[in-house]
Amino acid sequence: MVITGSTLIDGTGAPPVPDSWILVQDGKFTEVSTAQRRRGMMTLARNVKVMDGSGKWIVPGFVDAHVHLDSRDDAKRMIRWGVTAARWMAEDVEKSRKRALSSRSSLESPDLFPASPIFTAPGGWWSSQGPDRRLNRFPATPEEARESVRAAKRLGSAEIKIMDDDMGWCRDPMARLPQIRPEVFAALIAEARDLELRVAVHAPQLKDAREAARLGSTALAHGILDEPIDAETAALLQARRIFYVPTLDIYDFLADPRAFIARALGDSRIRESLSKQTLALYRSDAYFETYRKRYPNSQFVADHLKTAYENVAKVRAAGGEVALGTDMWAFPGAGLHLELEDFVGAGLAPIEAIRAATLASAKSLGVDAERGSIESGKRADFVLLENDPLRDIRNTRSIESVYKAGRLAWSRYRRGAPQ
Repeated sequence: MVITGSTLIDGTGAPPVPDSWILVQDGKFTEVSTAQRRRGMMTLARNVKVMDGSGKWIVPGFVDAHVHLDSRDDAKRMIRWGVTAARWMAEDVEKSRKRALSSRSSLESPDLFPASPIFTAPGGWWSSQGPDRRLNRFPATPEEARESVRAAKRLGSAEIKIMDDDMGWCRDPMARLPQIRPEVFAALIAEARDLELRVAVHAPQLKDAREAARLGSTALAHGILDEPIDAETAALLQARRIFYVPTLDIYDFLADPRAFIARALGDSRIRESLSKQTLALYRSDAYFETYRKRYPNSQFVADHLKTAYENVAKVRAAGGEVALGTDMWAFPGAGLHLELEDFVGAGLAPIEAIRAATLASAKSLGVDAERGSIESGKRADFVLLENDPLRDIRNTRSIESVYKAGRLAWSRYRRGAPQ
C-alpha cells in the first residue's frame, strides 16, 4: 500500500511534511518520503494499493501509557479512537500475558503491554481487586517482595506496577489507606531493576513520587497533584529518564465530574460513539452521586488542578519526558483525545502533545524501536485524520480510519469491515 498526498506528522516532533509518500509492506513502513521526491521514480507493482490521502493528515497510532481494561468492548473503543498500543495495568501476570499475546493479532484491540502485577499494601489502594493466584501482590516484608518480583519475571512480566498512595487527596475525610512499608517498596523496585523489569509507580503526591524516582522507578503513572515539583525532583526525572504520565483527565474528572462529562459529551463525535444506555448513565444523578461518595475530597483536587497542569510544564522545561496516559474509565479511547486537549492547556504545542501520545509513550514501554512514529522499518500503525490537529488539537478526533500493522482496523465509512 502507498499513501500519497497526506500531511505527515511523524510523531518525532519534527515539522509536518506536506504531500507525503508512504510505502507500507508486510505490516511495516518501508519508505517515508515526499510525493515530489518519489514522483516518476518508481513503478509500483500491480498488487500495490494506492491510497489518495490528499487533504488529510497522517499520524502514528496512539499509544496510551496508562489504561485499565474492563471489557473487550473497551478495547474496541480504543481502536475506534486510534489507540493501537497501550500499557495495561493488570493484577494477574499470567492472564494479562495471555491477553497481551492475543492482542497482537487482533484488529479489535490495541497491542497490550501489561504492567503486572499491581503491588500494594495489605488493605491498601487496589487490594480489593483480588490476588494473583501465582504470587503475592501484598508483600509484607522485603523478602516476600523480592520473591514476588522474581515470580512475576518467571511468569513473563516485563513491567510491574506499585501503588504508593494513602488516597487522602481524593478520599478525605474517609480513613486514609495503608501504604507499602518503605523497606518493602524499596525491595520491589530494586529487585525489578536487577531483573531488568520496568517499574510504574502510582504516586500522585510529591513526597512519594520523589522517593519512587530516587529508588529507580521508570515511570510515574500519575502526575504530581499536591505540591509544585521542585527543581531537584524535576532534574532527577530528567537525569534518570523517568517518564512522567500526568493523567490530567482523572484530576479534571475528580474535581468536578459533572463538568468533565459535560465537556466530553459536548463533542458530537464522542457523544455519537456511545450507546444510548451509556449516555443515559452519564447524564444520571446516580452516576455523579457514586463518585461524590467514593471520592469526597473533590475540593482539594479542584484547588490543585493548576498545580497539576503547571507540573507538566515544569517537567518539560527541565528536559524530562512526558508521556500520555489516560486511566480514563468513562471514555476508553476518547479519553486520549481529551488528554491531548489538556496537554495543550498545560502549555505543550499540539505537535509536542502528539509526540507525547505516540513516540514518548512508546519509549516509556521500551518499544520505540518498533512503533510510536512513522519511520522506515517501524510497524505501520497509523491514523488518517480529516482535519489539521496542529491548528486545533481537537482535530485528532476527526478520524477517518485506523490501521494496525498495515491492516484496516476501523473506518468511519466501513465500520465492521476490517481487512
